[in-house]
Amino acid sequence: MIAGLKFGKDIRVAYISHLDVIRVFERALRRANLPLSFSQGFSPKPKLVFAQALPLGITSSGEYLDIHLEEEIKPLKLLLKLAEIMPPGFDLYEVVALPEGIKPVMAVITHASYLIYTSEPEIFLHAEKMKSLPYINKKGGKTKEVDLKPLIKSIELIDGGVRVVSQAGSKANLRPDALLCALGVKKPLRIHREDLYLERDGQLISPLKRN
Repeated sequence: MIAGLKFGKDIRVAYISHLDVIRVFERALRRANLPLSFSQGFSPKPKLVFAQALPLGITSSGEYLDIHLEEEIKPLKLLLKLAEIMPPGFDLYEVVALPEGIKPVMAVITHASYLIYTSEPEIFLHAEKMKSLPYINKKGGKTKEVDLKPLIKSIELIDGGVRVVSQAGSKANLRPDALLCALGVKKPLRIHREDLYLERDGQLISPLKRN
């Protein structure tokens, strides 16, 4: 069985690294005495697949995890057992049973939505009208100019800031810090990843509905 979990991180755990998040879930799932599937090799680990690492300092209400299990278990039972053990700061929203052989969640993500709380929302709205949005990417001692504009799907005003929907995943990914740098925006009050999606027939849907 593969259980698909949707969870979130509030401000209390916003600065916990992705590697530490993996460790938190590994410990919690073991303590919950769930029938986990383990990897082969010298040091077996629970078979867990996370959708996408969340940058440090960003809260979220839309993170996803595939949990591989040796036996069937009711999704609600799994959710309740795990919720009893998870440390404060992690919100568990939903668990669904996914069919065997389904593509892992990290391979299907195509978009993300971010809520960026800022005193300069007009700069973001102007960016949507620009023909290009150059950004200098520095990596491994090399610099490369990339155009971020094709990665932006939409920008809209919200109370206190903007909502940005952009490409995300292994094929193309817009990091919020790159967008802020390209726009020359001051450090925002807060950034929150609202959700992750996959695109199907032109519509953005939840990764939990990919079966």
